[in-house]
Amino acid sequence: MKIVMCLDKNLGMCFNRRRLSKDRVVTEKILALSSGGMLWIHPFSAGLFEGQNVQSDEGFLYKAGTNDYCFVENQSLKEVEGEIEELIIFWWDRDYPSDLKLDLELSRYRKTGEEEFPGYSHERIIKEVYRK
Repeated sequence: MKIVMCLDKNLGMCFNRRRLSKDRVVTEKILALSSGGMLWIHPFSAGLFEGQNVQSDEGFLYKAGTNDYCFVENQSLKEVEGEIEELIIFWWDRDYPSDLKLDLELSRYRKTGEEEFPGYSHERIIKEVYRK
């Protein structure tokens, strides 16, 4: 599976059961990335993808297929690490308070791509792609 996520500078994902931030340009890029396959999300993320063709399920990380994309905001990835083929990270250029952080070691992955672009609510967003 391919994991798509947004992180702050300190690997933060969520704070007090809320997303740290959102940006409509990032959402559009995620939809474009997954347009050739299926995008799975947790019901928590449904508001970001309203009206889009996505699969929402609490157990989405266990239902996604090999070439499917999973947008992750508020889940641990440690249990499914063996199934992850690719990580696509959109980095917020900020430090937010967070109580949920990425629980994977990025040094175990090889960075294969990077793109910097302006977002709607963030001047600078960096997209990085990592593979095993």
